[in-house]
Amino acid sequence: MKRYDFVAIGGGNAGLSAAAKITGAGHKTALIDKGAVGGLCSLNGCNPKKVFVRATEVLNEIRHAANFGIAVAEPRVDWSRVLARKESFTRPVTPQTEASLQEQGIDLIHGAPRFIARNALEVNGAEIEAGAFVIATGSYPRRLDFDGAALAKTSDEILAVRDIPKHLAIIGAGVVAFEFAQVFARLGSRVTMLVRSKALAGEDEDMVAAVVEFSRTLGINIIMQATPQVIHKQGDEFVLEFEADGKATSMAADFILNAAGRVPSIDALALDQAEVETSKRGIVVDEFLRSKTNPNIFAAGDAQGRLQLSPVASYEGRLVAKNFLEGNSERADYTAIPRAIYTIPPLASVGLTESEARQRKLEINVTKSEMTNWKVNAIIAGGEPALAKIISEKSSGRILGAHLWSAAAGDNINFFALAIKHQITADEIRNMVFAYPTLASSLPYTVG
Repeated sequence: MKRYDFVAIGGGNAGLSAAAKITGAGHKTALIDKGAVGGLCSLNGCNPKKVFVRATEVLNEIRHAANFGIAVAEPRVDWSRVLARKESFTRPVTPQTEASLQEQGIDLIHGAPRFIARNALEVNGAEIEAGAFVIATGSYPRRLDFDGAALAKTSDEILAVRDIPKHLAIIGAGVVAFEFAQVFARLGSRVTMLVRSKALAGEDEDMVAAVVEFSRTLGINIIMQATPQVIHKQGDEFVLEFEADGKATSMAADFILNAAGRVPSIDALALDQAEVETSKRGIVVDEFLRSKTNPNIFAAGDAQGRLQLSPVASYEGRLVAKNFLEGNSERADYTAIPRAIYTIPPLASVGLTESEARQRKLEINVTKSEMTNWKVNAIIAGGEPALAKIISEKSSGRILGAHLWSAAAGDNINFFALAIKHQITADEIRNMVFAYPTLASSLPYTVG
């Protein structure tokens, strides 16, 4: 049996972050992954998806060039070059990650591990024991449960699609659904989105309503209260049968995307052998990211399912390393984690929504700003939609939540994350001096 001080299971952001710090502190460390190392974000998630989004941002800017006094012909998309640009970012990830692991002295083991005891696992027929493990195995697309559901494709497959779909049908209404819906609508696809219950669950309702309505102006057909029933092949197309508002209907599409969310990839680990408690969300952890039933096992990233965000996985990996090296010295804190949805314009949020604040019986001030025609937005963004909603505590003025839908929202939300983290008040923001004219210079006017 081979012995390590620490083993990371999963070669994404969380596992790589934890392994690097623990190895750097002088501990013998291994990283196990059954697939390509580098992580979902870099290989088949945020980075390649952002290449698609950026291409359509440029396309959108060219189409609106007349707003800036520039006359251009209708642009032509060379999809093969868009794919080549995407692959220029994704192709080097795994070899570079493997080289980095070797340089750091981290043993890389390719294989599918399964626990055989509280502190031991088996991989490729060999047994490995460790002082501690982190389970950072990520997630996979939620499996759809109806006839023909396997004919729906995943986000991995749409990121590799060689031809722009003529008709894209999307099952789901989360981040992935809206991002790809807008990308392909702008590329000329006819897009239909089936929403089972709520769109962009967890986001502020006013902001979601604005994004949904704007998406419809792009030609996206958003069908609410829709339940898929059957998918079957018909020639070169697929037929998706579904029920909406109690009525059975169907549509043909040449690409059907399963965007119904992701679930923790922990099923094959035999966690019962390690006495690790799980729930529907993933591995049950305490505030130090240790398993509540086996404290020698940590969980981070999508495997414990608190927030399925790449920077959160990196943060949790660093936290795991600190709590392994120093004992339980730092608790996980998610109160000021910013997130962004890369529609055009992007929707970005941090902290509480209005409904969450009211559910907690907090006394709040809510400031909602329709900024589309504000001077700076009109000058810089050419009148792209812009909306802000800021929630602050009535007694202290502390910022409790911020929600931005506008050009540069993904960047500007970090300012509000800092405000929440360090309890900066609305008055202090109002009294700040910003560089002008910048999109950020409108922020003081959004806090009321």
